[in-house]
Amino acid sequence: MGYGMENSIKVIFGSVVYKKAQKYLEDFLVSVENQAKGKFSLLLINDDINMEELKKIVMQYSIEINIINIPNRTPVQLRIELLKWAKYEQADLLIIGDCDDVFSNTRVIDTIYTYMSKPKNIFYYNEIKDMHGKKIMPELPQSIQDFREIGEYNFLGLSNTALNIKEISYEFIDSLLEYSDEVFDWYLFSRILLTGKQGKKVNGCYTMYRLHENNIAGIQRFNEYNLRHEIEVKVKHYACLQSYHSYYAEKYWQYKWLKKYKLLKKQENYFWWNLLKIVK
Repeated sequence: MGYGMENSIKVIFGSVVYKKAQKYLEDFLVSVENQAKGKFSLLLINDDINMEELKKIVMQYSIEINIINIPNRTPVQLRIELLKWAKYEQADLLIIGDCDDVFSNTRVIDTIYTYMSKPKNIFYYNEIKDMHGKKIMPELPQSIQDFREIGEYNFLGLSNTALNIKEISYEFIDSLLEYSDEVFDWYLFSRILLTGKQGKKVNGCYTMYRLHENNIAGIQRFNEYNLRHEIEVKVKHYACLQSYHSYYAEKYWQYKWLKKYKLLKKQENYFWWNLLKIVK
């Protein structure tokens, strides 16, 4: 790749900001501002932070920041708005990060280089660590080509992924509004993979995932509560997707009438929703 080629595409780093996570916003903004090389702007979809207060916060940073105020929406609707605005702004690449997380300083440039080398892929993903720099998941695959690869677990979140937004239509984005539950990231990437598109791992960078009371998935731990929660999440997830493929319809009934399942071997790290799987 020639020097400066990374500046030939339009890159947006996007996030949804909200009052409950406002105390983490400074760490997030410093992390984004400290990204090494690569031309990009920051798009913030604001839920419920006072706009004047938010403007004062972002004025301290030298990066180009665009704030879109969209109140009275659900968390899922806000993230769909993020995709719409990136599309409206004619971005080539949307790098997504939660406003309560931070990122290694090469995340943007490494993602751009991966996008430039493999533009046929529609999404990109990187490793996730905790705030102490320790991996919270098993090793991620170098690529993902089939929806079944995330059929019973997920590692594609809205803080470690990026989208080739040119390859996603407004019609597809609007169709996501059918989803009204909580685990939107798993649903989103399942829908993308169902269209036959592929994903590629971005090596050399990572997202640092902050664990707090507002995280739905959190860091997976093997206990009775998490097992029950995983079953509930999976039943809802498969119910939303069963009209797209018989695979999900089968999974829905398997988990709905759970009789035979296998508890995975206790280990240090799990993917999200990865504590058990169905045994036929």
